Amino acid sequence: MAKIFYEQWQNTYHAFGLYNLEDVIRDIKDNHALHKQEYIEEMAKIFYEQWQNTYHAFGLYNLEDVIRDIKDNHACNYDQLPILAIALDNNNQNLAATAGLEKCDVPAGNPYYNTTPWMACVYTKPEYRGEGVATYMINKILAVAKQLNYTHVWLWTENATSLYEKLGFHIVEKIKHIGMDITIMRIDFDTSAY
Repeated sequence: MAKIFYEQWQNTYHAFGLYNLEDVIRDIKDNHALHKQEYIEEMAKIFYEQWQNTYHAFGLYNLEDVIRDIKDNHACNYDQLPILAIALDNNNQNLAATAGLEKCDVPAGNPYYNTTPWMACVYTKPEYRGEGVATYMINKILAVAKQLNYTHVWLWTENATSLYEKLGFHIVEKIKHIGMDITIMRIDFDTSAY
């Protein structure tokens, strides 16, 4: 599966110094938050500032709740959901971007509550935007979903529809979600290539 993904996104991987399938597999394993727990508090602060209403809908009402959620539910997973991946800058010192794969990214009562998995926590720090980092992280998470034998991935976005469409996602529906106008999107993997 990683081979198929490498072939599809070869130019993107090459731009990040990943020149063969082994590099891609190693990168997927090495850059998960499991190995970078020192970034948890920084991630939690960013996430809470960006998606406070979403966290409140899931019963996480302050920064400490989000830190605990990441530590308890995300940071130690590599081969099961939820998974949270990070990208570091070229010096391997500073957090540049994040992306995750969740069992569900909508609260109970949402019509999509029983769908899985969901891409979530896609964030690139402003100083790293425009360099393809978000595309790289999204592709990394899609590769993980394929490795876990999922046939599709869901997401919701307020304003990044065009980015996700360029990467193969299609619009499913536009809905109101915890007070926001969002677009539900999905990407379906070509399982015949497996």
